[in-house]
Amino acid sequence: MVESTSSGAANASTASVEALRGPESPTLAERFILAFRLPYAIGCILVGFGLFGVFDVAFTIYVQTSNLSKALAAALAPSSLLTDLLIAYAFYAPRYMRRKLVEAGRALSPLLPDREGEFRGIFSEVAAPRPQLIAWFLFLVALLVAVNAAAILGTGPSPFVFNAGPGSGLEFAASIYDILSLAVATLGLSSVVWTFWSTSLGIHRFGSAPLTLRPYYEDAFLGLKPLGALSLSLALGYFVFIGLFLLAVTGSPSTPTPADILGVGGFLSGLVLLGLVLFFLPLRRLHQRMLHQKQQESARLRPKLKPVFEDGAGSQAPQDVGHLYRVDMMDRKVSAMAVWPYDVGILGRLSAITLSIVAILISRIIAFIFHF
Repeated sequence: MVESTSSGAANASTASVEALRGPESPTLAERFILAFRLPYAIGCILVGFGLFGVFDVAFTIYVQTSNLSKALAAALAPSSLLTDLLIAYAFYAPRYMRRKLVEAGRALSPLLPDREGEFRGIFSEVAAPRPQLIAWFLFLVALLVAVNAAAILGTGPSPFVFNAGPGSGLEFAASIYDILSLAVATLGLSSVVWTFWSTSLGIHRFGSAPLTLRPYYEDAFLGLKPLGALSLSLALGYFVFIGLFLLAVTGSPSTPTPADILGVGGFLSGLVLLGLVLFFLPLRRLHQRMLHQKQQESARLRPKLKPVFEDGAGSQAPQDVGHLYRVDMMDRKVSAMAVWPYDVGILGRLSAITLSIVAILISRIIAFIFHF
């Protein structure tokens, strides 16, 4: 009985340690790339442009036409290479975002009571396998519904046609490889969204933790500016992903139907909206805490400022130059206190990124509608 209890406690302890590894652990997409035992960027290129890019398209077209030159031309077409770039980037982006989180953790963990351990616990879901599998499945379903909107509404054929029926063994192999390629692609695509989503939820939980903020006279951002930089890095990685997704979809030589525009356009618009919401909403609690802190410091400073500016204070008015200088410096420091963990420059860059994506999306939809 004692051994069983000890074993259970040890297993629970091991599980707890694994959970608290947090952002140091790779995501499922990273583990897939790391399995090739290559430098990570080269592995992303191999998967995006090689195994599930040029080779996949060339193999499928060759099986359908038995024409090698036509197959290679299709595989090396700009629209196909844009899709390959999207897949390669989709496997790279989760690692980029997760590493930015780890870097931010070194500066942010001292603000927490339990420091590194509590930081890992807050962001432990980033590399948790089960929710990543669920996100993978949901993203696959949503993507299939979006790109098959015309087929679902009965206005066009489905873009995914698998030759699983009677035929040669080569046709069957091509069909299986198509399915495998789609599964691998959606693993990378869903991993970008999941990493962005789970890290944003971690930022929301971080804002609710009992933080020991830095004094305003040491840091106008109270030690939280790395969190704003992290949010920008996440948004940058996410919106570049959406931009490449948009270019890959709109770069297709086929003419889309209104149902295609509605399905894919709605899907991408939803991703843009999600990115904007997850940039601002997780930081709302921290904004309230920073605003409250600034109001408190202003209230403490007010009694010191009153005798300086009050008329008729007489001999009670402070005349010491050093005292006046200190009060003036305190007033400047309190006035400079930030109420969001990022500065105007970060907001400007985010706005530029978002507006660029939205402008491209709208322009492409208009071009499709009016056949420009």
